[in-house]
Amino acid sequence: MTKKIIVPTDFSDNALTATRYACELAKKNGYTVHLFHCYTSNSALFEEEKANKDTNIPLLKADMLILDLKENLQNDYPSVSFETTCTSGLLSEILPSIAVSPTYALIIMGTTGTGKGKSVVWGSNTSTITTKARIPVIAIPGTTTDFSLEKVGMLTNFKAEELDTLKEYLSLVSSIPSLDTIHVYRDSKDTAEITEHLESWSFNIKNLNGVENIRNIAESIHTENENLDSIPEVINHIIKENDYDMLVVTKTRKSFFERLFSTSVSKEIVLDLERPTFFDNN
Repeated sequence: MTKKIIVPTDFSDNALTATRYACELAKKNGYTVHLFHCYTSNSALFEEEKANKDTNIPLLKADMLILDLKENLQNDYPSVSFETTCTSGLLSEILPSIAVSPTYALIIMGTTGTGKGKSVVWGSNTSTITTKARIPVIAIPGTTTDFSLEKVGMLTNFKAEELDTLKEYLSLVSSIPSLDTIHVYRDSKDTAEITEHLESWSFNIKNLNGVENIRNIAESIHTENENLDSIPEVINHIIKENDYDMLVVTKTRKSFFERLFSTSVSKEIVLDLERPTFFDNN
């Protein structure tokens, strides 16, 4: 059975960016793309239909928009198969319940929507779905312009579950020509010990098929630099400096992932995240 990527859309520009990213991955891996839209009664009709109380069969705006989207994408990606669904309800409630394995491999969605002022994942449907999803989610910032999977950064806290996340990425997304393992620590810790620990942990990755080159990055916070005096700021600095194509984050890392959407410190990471990011579901 061909697996599918489910792509929620609100027909915004950012959603289109995520959808095209999903199409590129589908073309690469032979996935079907399922375009999925949830609407409310207030957003389902065209304005003229709302004003016409005598209309017996209302014209559903979403149904027309999603069919137009499918047609345009089919022209651009003739080798990809598409499905569409429009349904009434809240995306954050419906999507996690239907997007399950083995039918679906991934959820791919943008980090912003039609709501103005939502410039980041934080507080959006994406954060909720990433937390609740039972399959991996790839979050795509609206600034994404290229589809490339050459250079990947993986945040690590030396947990065994992170290897499972990496295996899942390799299985569902792509092999990795160049992988950086990233660990940021407070400067009170011994640098030599941290570096040795990271080297020892990353040795496990060398036994995985699909990872070609590995580089380890261990960096402490800089108390003397107000721009780099927190772990999130150092992580963001490393990400931007190395210009990764993808960032890999493990959901089961209690010290990082759960706080990613619940505290001001880890919130900063999401606020500045400007790279496609793979969140696992373990």
